Amino acid sequence: MESIDQSKSTDLLSDLQEPVIFEYASKGQRFANLFIDMIIIDLGMALLLNVIPGALLLLPFLFIWYIGYFVCMEAFAGGRTIGKMVTNTRVVTLDKEPISVGQAFGRIFSRLVPFEAFSALFDTPWHDQWTNTTVIKNK
Repeated sequence: MESIDQSKSTDLLSDLQEPVIFEYASKGQRFANLFIDMIIIDLGMALLLNVIPGALLLLPFLFIWYIGYFVCMEAFAGGRTIGKMVTNTRVVTLDKEPISVGQAFGRIFSRLVPFEAFSALFDTPWHDQWTNTTVIKNK
């Protein structure tokens, strides 16, 4: 019969006491997220414009499609748009919790601010700062 090494901890919950370290998504991953998501959004808009006659009258619906895509995906799909699924990242609160619907709306409306996209070239994009969110890598 083999002896059991008693020097190791037998506490089964000891790994829960260790702090979980999250790794922030890189600027490259975030750019890829946006690029992929914009392709998805543009394809949806092009499909709508080509399938429905007189679709230019539907421009308000195209705006709703743009907002709806990000809000639904970020708020109800675990903080993951299709772009974030491809790059294996997700958006979370600063406490690393799933974001709320309000924060998802805040993120998308923040992106409509002129020159907001350039804020990503520096430290933290404005849409993250203003909504207390961030994008992290999935483990």
